[in-house]
Amino acid sequence: MLATGRVAWFNLEKKFGFVALDTGGDAFLHVSVLKAAGYVTLPPGTVVEVRLEKDRGNTRVTEVIRADTSTAKADAPAPVLRKRQPARSLIGDGEANGHRS
Repeated sequence: MLATGRVAWFNLEKKFGFVALDTGGDAFLHVSVLKAAGYVTLPPGTVVEVRLEKDRGNTRVTEVIRADTSTAKADAPAPVLRKRQPARSLIGDGEANGHRS
């Protein structure tokens, strides 16, 4: 199910936080879900559109679809984007493979 809400808090050391849902209640947000969306952390107040799942009576975020960091609290630290790893070539250079050109 899709929902919108605001990041209530996120603790990078604990690797989780919560989203306060616009419909009421909150949803658990794990760092792995943020990383899949390209973030390491999001500041409190960030408006998010998320996909939710019920798990044993609890609601958890399974996907962050959109994050509007312009809505974050003024005194909150900036969001941290995930570092992109450079693409690795599957074709090695000739010398590395024992071949010389």
